[in-house]
Amino acid sequence: MANVTFDNITFRYGNNTVLEHFSLDVESGTIVCLVGPSGCGKTTLVRALLGLIKPETGSITVGDRVLFDAKKRINVPAEKRNIGIVFQDYAVWPHMTVLENVSYPLKKQRRPKEEIRQRAMHALEQVHMTEYANHLPNQLSGGQQQRVAIARALVVDSDVLVMDEPITNLDAKLREEMLLEIRMIQKRLNATILYITHDQQSALQLCDKMAIMQQNGTLCQYGSDEEIILHPANRFTFEFIGVSNFIPVVKEPNGMMLDCGDRIPYAGEVPAEAAQGGYELGVRPNDIVFDNTSPLKARVDSRVFLGSEYNYFLSVGQKQIRVQQSMLDARTKGIANEGETVGIRFLNARFYPARKGAETA
Repeated sequence: MANVTFDNITFRYGNNTVLEHFSLDVESGTIVCLVGPSGCGKTTLVRALLGLIKPETGSITVGDRVLFDAKKRINVPAEKRNIGIVFQDYAVWPHMTVLENVSYPLKKQRRPKEEIRQRAMHALEQVHMTEYANHLPNQLSGGQQQRVAIARALVVDSDVLVMDEPITNLDAKLREEMLLEIRMIQKRLNATILYITHDQQSALQLCDKMAIMQQNGTLCQYGSDEEIILHPANRFTFEFIGVSNFIPVVKEPNGMMLDCGDRIPYAGEVPAEAAQGGYELGVRPNDIVFDNTSPLKARVDSRVFLGSEYNYFLSVGQKQIRVQQSMLDARTKGIANEGETVGIRFLNARFYPARKGAETA
């Protein structure tokens, strides 16, 4: 497999700029998840990689091959780019057997019959589907059909494998199984996979690196899941990945206050720029802990048990925030009851410039 480099890609639909000066280097043998809100340009970027659209500027390189270069007027046809694609809706032909579906790309290349069969069976072996070679798609589960689609993408020895929302149509259990399958396939083949999704949880489970795209078609942050969760580049990343709470902070003569309808004293550290006004405190639900010695009080509005954690909604003044308490913390420190007033502390609080219309998530 090979690395993929997007350099200064710009693409517009009429007056609508979808991608602007977008650059990204996907390392060989890794799974990189493209994550971002709907309309941020994820699918457009993949269509440019596949050769289905032509960017205005920039270049796209896979390994040592230049697939597109606007300045040099290089634009390799889609059918010669050697990139495998797995679609959201499987796209397996219902009238063909599993083996025939996987063999189809090789037949289009007019390969010898024996080579086609050997390579197709090998691809099915990679996804543990050899025993279903003679089955029709309607005899398979959704997860099995998706494995067939992956095998079909693998059969042509692609330099890169693109997966566009490949597990969206599966139920929760099958999604978990397919994420494990994709990871095991990637390790066996040392494949380079570009995985497009809006599902943050899937991206966190699967990826080696995440590329966070903003609504304006620019790259916001690129790094491992730990880097992005623990060291978000800006408010957009912090707010988009995971759940977040935001509370305005204001400076008064007697100190910093949380503006929750009522002004509530805040004893924690506040950066100098945030103390000047126009900032909000951001904190994740699992970074809020119950502590009855804390001067910051909240009322428990609701509590829901989710199996591995408790999910709370608390009122701090007139502001509602969300809190997640792990089972370990619940067992050692106890749970909070609805209607109860509790003390809370913020761990790892961050401060970001306030934006108009920002709401607690």
